[in-house]
Amino acid sequence: MVEMRQRIDDRYVTAEKYTTLRGIHQDARKNLSDAQWNYLWCGTGDEVTLRDNTAAFDRYLFETPLFAGISNPDTSTSVLGFDLSFPAFIAPFGGEAAFHPEGHLAIGRAAQSVGIRQMVPVAASYSLEDIAAASAAAAIFQMTFVGDEGAVLAMMERAKDAGYRYICVTYSPIRQWRERMMEDRFSIRGEKGPANFGPGRSDPSSLTELLDFTQPRWNWAQAARAIARAPLPCIVKGVTNARDAQAALDAGAAALYVSNYGGRTVDRTPAALDVLPAVRAAAGPEVPIIFDSGIRRGSDIATAIALGADAVALGRLIALGLAADGEAGVRRTLELLQREFWTTLGHLGCSSVGELTGDVLYRQARS
Repeated sequence: MVEMRQRIDDRYVTAEKYTTLRGIHQDARKNLSDAQWNYLWCGTGDEVTLRDNTAAFDRYLFETPLFAGISNPDTSTSVLGFDLSFPAFIAPFGGEAAFHPEGHLAIGRAAQSVGIRQMVPVAASYSLEDIAAASAAAAIFQMTFVGDEGAVLAMMERAKDAGYRYICVTYSPIRQWRERMMEDRFSIRGEKGPANFGPGRSDPSSLTELLDFTQPRWNWAQAARAIARAPLPCIVKGVTNARDAQAALDAGAAALYVSNYGGRTVDRTPAALDVLPAVRAAAGPEVPIIFDSGIRRGSDIATAIALGADAVALGRLIALGLAADGEAGVRRTLELLQREFWTTLGHLGCSSVGELTGDVLYRQARS
C-alpha cells in the first residue's frame, strides 16, 4: 500500500528542467529584450487576428467517450512521405538568431532527436546548406515568390542540391504593419541577417526585394509557371479559403499549407482554424494539408487534425524553446507537445492519428 501511494505521489516528479510549456515561456521572456520579445510575439495592426487565432481553439470542445479510452495511443504518422513521431513540422520562421545564436542549426538537431522534420525559411540566419548539413531534419525549404523568376528558380536548385525534398512557396504582396516593431524601431538587419544571399550564394538584389517591395507582385500565372519549372514539388503556404485552395492545386501544388502567418501579415483576417474545414472540403480527402497559426498546446494539434489537417507547423512555441534554452529548450518543447497530444488521443478514444476526425469535437463553445 505504501509503495502504491508512493507511485501515485510521484507521477508528476521528473528530473527535467522544464515540466510544462509555461516554464519555457517564462524563461524565454526573461532571456529576451523587450524588442526581441515584441518581434516574436507581435501581430499586425490591432492584433485582432493574432488573438483570434488562439481564441478559435477555445471555440471547440472535445467529445470524450466513457469506457473507450486508449491506454497507449500511437502518435506517429506519415505526411508527404516523411515518417513523423507526431503530426508536426517546424514552421519556417526567419530571424531566429534573435532568440539564440545557433538558430535553425539547433532547431534542426532538436527536431531530428524527437523525430519530426524542419521547414527552413529563406530568411534564416544560416544558409540553407549549413542548416541541411546540421541535421537530417531539414527537409522543406520555404521561399517567397517575389522578384526575378530566374533568381527564384536558382535558389530552388540550391535547395535541391542541398538535399531538400520540397519547396514551400509563399507570397508577400507588401510590407506588414507591425506596430510593436515600428515602435521599437526593430530591424532584423541589426541581428544576424539572412545568410542565403551574397558572394557564392544568391543575388543580394533578391534579398532587397524581399525586404523593400519595389517590383510588381507575382500573379497565379507566374506562380504556376515557376511551380512547373521547379526542381522539387511545391507546397503552397497562405491558403485561407476554398478559392485559393483550388487555384493552388490548379497551379500544380503538391500540398496546401493553411496559415494566416500567425496574424503577422494583415489584421482582421479570419482565424486560420476557422477556415481549415472549408479548405479541406475544397481540396478533397487526398491532398496533404499542413496547418499553422494559433497552436499553443498539444491538444490544439488534435483539434487541427480533427478539422482536416494532416500535420501542423510549430513556430512561436519553437522560438520560445530556443530562447529559453537553445537546442535543449526546443527539444523539451517538442517532447511536451507530443506528450500532451498523446494524452489527448487517449482520452478521446483514438488509438492512432488516423482516428482523429470531426466526430471527436463536441460543439462550438461560443459563436
